[in-house]
Amino acid sequence: MVDLDKAKNFLRVEHDEDDTLIEMYIDAAAGYIKSACGDNVDLNKKKVETVQLMLISDYYENRAATGQGGYSHSVSSMLTQLRLETEIEGENSGYSEDEA
Repeated sequence: MVDLDKAKNFLRVEHDEDDTLIEMYIDAAAGYIKSACGDNVDLNKKKVETVQLMLISDYYENRAATGQGGYSHSVSSMLTQLRLETEIEGENSGYSEDEA
């Protein structure tokens, strides 16, 4: 899971003035990933942490309301992979009615 120190290190931020903002972006990125991939997504997976850090970076670096309107191909592709992995893991964690 991404915490403030990990996010600041990734962003190369050494000051404390933006800590509240970065914490908000950490929560927003985690929420975005859960919305995109489902609540069962494991926020502790390295791939998920990477996507979360990339989203946090995008939020932090592009704070203006205007922009290109999308994420990089890497972020979009990784979110798609995570969504599919989460769906598969969710299907495999349950039991079928035949087993009941």
